[in-house]
Amino acid sequence: MWFVTLPRLTRDHRHVLGELEGLGFWSDAMSQVQVWLRPFAAGCFGWQDYGSTGDIHVPAVAGPRILAKFGFIEGCSLRQLLRHEWAHALAHHHHELVANRDFRQSFDGSHDCGRAVRSYCPTWHISPYASTEPMEDFAQNFMHYVRHKGHIAGHWRTKFIQKRLGFYTFTTSEAAWHLNHLSFSGGL
Repeated sequence: MWFVTLPRLTRDHRHVLGELEGLGFWSDAMSQVQVWLRPFAAGCFGWQDYGSTGDIHVPAVAGPRILAKFGFIEGCSLRQLLRHEWAHALAHHHHELVANRDFRQSFDGSHDCGRAVRSYCPTWHISPYASTEPMEDFAQNFMHYVRHKGHIAGHWRTKFIQKRLGFYTFTTSEAAWHLNHLSFSGGL
C-alpha cells in the first residue's frame, strides 16, 4: 500500500473502530476525533494531533510508505497505522490512563517524557520504533494488542513485552469501573 484513497481509508477506519469498540477502547470523547486524508507527508506514515485537537492525519502519499514499498524500511498497513494513531488519541482524550504509576512501571517511563528510556532490544520492545519513547512504545503495543484482540504471538511473549501488554488488559477489565466513570460509552 503506497497510495491511500478515501474509500480505502474509510473502509479500514470503520474496521479499526469496530475493533476498538469490541475491546472496550471507545468513548464519547474519542468520538470527537476526526480522521483526515492529507495529500503528502515526507517523514511519517501519519500523525495524530496529540495535545491539540486529537485529530488523526493520514497522507495519501507518504515518503516512508514509498521507501517501504521498495524494501528500504519496514512498512505498516493502513489498519496498523490507524490502530497506532488511535492509541495516541486514547492517551490524548484520557490522559489519566497514561499519567500514572502503572503506566510508568509498564513502559519504563512517563508517557510524555519525549525521549528514549532504553535502547532497542527485541526482548524489551515490540518494534524498534517502540524504543524511541514511552508514548510510541504505548502506541506500538496498543496497535498489536488491538490487531490480535489481546492474543499476542509467541515471539513477543517475553517478560518485558508481556508487562506492557498487561497494561491494556488492566485498562479494559480490572479498571472497568474507572473507565465507566470516564464517560466510556461503548458505542460508535
